[in-house]
Amino acid sequence: MDVFSYINLNKYDRLDDRSDRFTAWIVGFVTAFVVITICSKSSFLYAFNLWDDANSYFTMGKCMFRGYVPYKNLFDQKGIFLYTIYGLASLISSTTFFGVYIFEVIAATFVCVGLLRIIQLYLRSDVVPYFMMPFTALSIYTAKCFYWGGSAEEFLFPFIVWGLYLSLRHFRDTYPDTMPYRTVLLGGVLAGCVFHIKFNSLGFFFAWMAMVFFGDIIGSGVRALKKAIISCFVFLLGMVITFIPGIVYFGVNSAIDDWYRVYIYKNVFEYSKSMTIGQRLYKIWDIMTDHFFDNKFVYLTIFAGALYFTVALISSLVHEDRYKLVKRDIVLLPLKIIEYVNIAVLMLFLILVIFIGGVSITYYPFPINAFAVFCSVAVGYVIEGLYKHLSREEFGDLASTFGFVLIFLALLITGASAYFISPNVPAMKLKKDDIWLFKFRDYVLESGIENPGIMNEYGFDAGLYTVTNTMPICYYYQTQTLNIEEVIEWQKSYTRNGQADFVLSVDRPAEAVDDYELVLQEDFVTHDTNTTYFLYQKKSE
Repeated sequence: MDVFSYINLNKYDRLDDRSDRFTAWIVGFVTAFVVITICSKSSFLYAFNLWDDANSYFTMGKCMFRGYVPYKNLFDQKGIFLYTIYGLASLISSTTFFGVYIFEVIAATFVCVGLLRIIQLYLRSDVVPYFMMPFTALSIYTAKCFYWGGSAEEFLFPFIVWGLYLSLRHFRDTYPDTMPYRTVLLGGVLAGCVFHIKFNSLGFFFAWMAMVFFGDIIGSGVRALKKAIISCFVFLLGMVITFIPGIVYFGVNSAIDDWYRVYIYKNVFEYSKSMTIGQRLYKIWDIMTDHFFDNKFVYLTIFAGALYFTVALISSLVHEDRYKLVKRDIVLLPLKIIEYVNIAVLMLFLILVIFIGGVSITYYPFPINAFAVFCSVAVGYVIEGLYKHLSREEFGDLASTFGFVLIFLALLITGASAYFISPNVPAMKLKKDDIWLFKFRDYVLESGIENPGIMNEYGFDAGLYTVTNTMPICYYYQTQTLNIEEVIEWQKSYTRNGQADFVLSVDRPAEAVDDYELVLQEDFVTHDTNTTYFLYQKKSE
């Protein structure tokens, strides 16, 4: 009997099966709940998410839902969709990250289902993709580049994963037929959503559309040129659709120029470093080397997947007789050149555009983690082939006890491993009484000042706006790194005029605060931070 006689030739039909959809979303949600609860400092297992970036997004989102207009009334450089997510989260809880945690679980659920669909493209059984998916999520969310939880990269990640799925499905399933316009349109919508969260991951979708364009022409010939060109405009239409809410919102608030000036101009022309092409390429290599050593587990899985797919491609190009081909295909996935090129181009341009500016922070490479899924494809394919070859039996289906036990085991191992691998877990030991922020909060709230005006100096939003549920009084409500002299001078004008009731200074004493007195000072040392915080209060007249 042919070793692959059990292959479901209509494997894509199962993606439309209602029972499979239900199971996919349930397992995806449980996996997301497990990894986010353990790995994100926004979850209820942690006292508070002290990450200044996440707190700045929270302040922007909360203020947006209270009448402030991002970029016009408050300065920050991320996208409007990110602030909308945080604003909705603030409606759930305005002084904690519980709402953010809920949205993180939702985002991770979409990621997990997308990863599952990708694995199902290549594997042949019903059970193994469900077994492998939680391990993919484990490698992705326990990486150091996941950071503290709540990053812009984390919330754009579902759009990257589903964009990857659409591209892989096309080149594996429908190619050399041209990509349907509805799929191209959806790809444009996904790209637009990424743009409105943080657009430096758009390199992925540039490559996505380029592969569609050239793939259509290569696969169907010059006669497909017209269709390929139209597809580019359909893709752009998908992106344009995502601009409609922003155009309406900023248009009504007379802030379209502020939107462009802060989110586009400053990010493109002021945030990146000035370098030659050679210097940029060397810098990208240097950055990626650093990120590899910081995120060894997930990058080793990405490398293992890349190595397997390279060997599989070479193997697929070698002519063999049918008997040897069957033996080879037990463990090596049949692969087309266009599939391999597509994956390589998507990854290359994602990396290139993320780091082309020469600037890198710990959480920047998180979108690259999507490519860890190919290691799960490799391992899953080998497991299936060896199991069938040795036992001459098929895997049980999802409804079988065998299938249920395998999935439960995968989730159990994922949860236990995440607890021991995630760099954030040591922070679970921190209690609110141990954290400087809550001592400062209590002082501010017990001061008797109604709606206290707070100024956050020499650092990004440290969380005092969040825990006191207060609104910023200054356009530069935190000390931004761009045009820092202008920012500091702007902030100092508020203290010189006595408009701030409290001044929070990070890692250095505040300057030019003659009318303020130091009321609290605390060194905060944990497994990954060592910072001194100063709180000043305006002297009573």
